[in-house]
Amino acid sequence: MTTERKKGRGRPSKVLDPGASLLAALGARMRELRKGRSLTLMELGELTGYSWQHLGAVERGSVAPSESVIVACDTALDAGGTLNGMLPSVIHEQAHLRHSSEAARRPGPEAPGPDVDWGRLGACGKHASALTAAVVEDIEMITMYQRRLYHELTSTQMLVPVDGHLGLLLSLLETSAPDRLRRRIASAAGEAAGFSAWIWFDLGDHFKMGRRYGIALDALAESDDRGLRSYVSAYQAVTADAAGQAREAVRHASTALDMADHSVTHVTRSWLHAVHATTCAHAGDSRTALSQLGQAHGALEEAGDERDEWMYDFDHERLLGYEGNCLLELGRYAQAASSFEHALSGVPATCVRRRAELNVDLAQARLGEGETAEAVRLAREAITVFARRGSASGMSRVRRLRDRMTDQPGAVRELDDFVRTWQE
Repeated sequence: MTTERKKGRGRPSKVLDPGASLLAALGARMRELRKGRSLTLMELGELTGYSWQHLGAVERGSVAPSESVIVACDTALDAGGTLNGMLPSVIHEQAHLRHSSEAARRPGPEAPGPDVDWGRLGACGKHASALTAAVVEDIEMITMYQRRLYHELTSTQMLVPVDGHLGLLLSLLETSAPDRLRRRIASAAGEAAGFSAWIWFDLGDHFKMGRRYGIALDALAESDDRGLRSYVSAYQAVTADAAGQAREAVRHASTALDMADHSVTHVTRSWLHAVHATTCAHAGDSRTALSQLGQAHGALEEAGDERDEWMYDFDHERLLGYEGNCLLELGRYAQAASSFEHALSGVPATCVRRRAELNVDLAQARLGEGETAEAVRLAREAITVFARRGSASGMSRVRRLRDRMTDQPGAVRELDDFVRTWQE
């Protein structure tokens, strides 16, 4: 979208309360310095090399920044060390809040499931002999917690704990662990690396995403977990498809299906067929796309209660989202819109990112039907979510929609102006 600066009415900046926390005080000071230099968030992003969405979240006190972000901002804003000096107290404050939050989330004496023994977990990083089945269970529980937190936190908030967990798992793979434990650690490392790859994709760093996918597949090859390998390969197809790499996406999707064989449940197999269908549709192979879509529906109809533990909650409504994307490529806009609307009806209110993605898809269908105003409205709703979550991949989805409106200059201008209000 255009970066030209225009003055005018827009959504006013969020009123900050510096007294709410040390993190809020840091964000408020950062905004004050930026405004004093008459810079927009996008301009500050260009000076520092960080996304304007992330910098905006730091200013609002929604995200705790890393030291490198604050150093870059302090330099770009000529703050004379003001921001650098505030950071240590913020780090201490956030560490205390995380500790309190983790303690509150841990199961009580009557809650199901064991608690994570953090002391025991720390010991195994120093002494290989401390690595036991109980430690591996703790590791697997952390992986499960992180999976559940995805829809509650931004990708930036998830990045540090996920990459930290991945680092621990990779260090454990360098020890002389017994084979039976090593395979479980390798599976956990593969899942964590795949999760990290998805987060880096959402943040717009495809290089780091690719590196994490490589780590994931290497670890899963050692674990001999064909089902989880197929799952990660399918996500490679999803990210390649989003990047417009149609042939690469089809290759990954096909590999995922071949690798899965009979090692996954019907639910996961349905999703794999749905991913393959979408990649084929975007590659212009409508015949294969419709065939794969039919197999996705068939597999889901055969599914019982069994689920792969790492597989997200894929159901009929989720499948309709993939169906809608295939119908979009076939130019069946009314049918696609109907599929997206039904898909939206099944998305929990807490899954705001997923709802925003479907809103963009529905906007494309409405645009195809000639309902430009409705397409813009849906896009604005999505922009609000993606900007708050710091989702670069989400904003890219909106940008692709915007680029389809070149014959509608008024709609393009409205979206550009709306995005600009989030950059100021």
